Amino acid sequence: MVDVRVKTFEAEAGARLAFLRQDFGFDGPEFDGHGGGYPAMLSLRYHRVSALVEVCLVLSYGGEEYVATWLVVDREDRPGQRSEIGSNTARTGFQMRRALDRQAAALRQALAAHPLP
Repeated sequence: MVDVRVKTFEAEAGARLAFLRQDFGFDGPEFDGHGGGYPAMLSLRYHRVSALVEVCLVLSYGGEEYVATWLVVDREDRPGQRSEIGSNTARTGFQMRRALDRQAAALRQALAAHPLP
């Protein structure tokens, strides 16, 4: 039996991060999924010349089940600067969607406050 989070992560994350393409000129998403059960790591990536956004769903043994979002920015003074936008528990589909909502809002705010090169 496939976990509902594994089945829906790509669509849920893609819907919440659609603003990256529309408002900030990112390309993507690119989906990468490892595993159909436990452990599983699924990720969605958006690219642009100077930046990368990656959101991951990690499901592992011992209760390690979370969604995390990172922004990697290439600037002249600090190439490849990686910032964690958020990491939240995702033990249920509801928690996964709530984590995606929170992290998408935080990412939008961070991109608006600090324009990319």
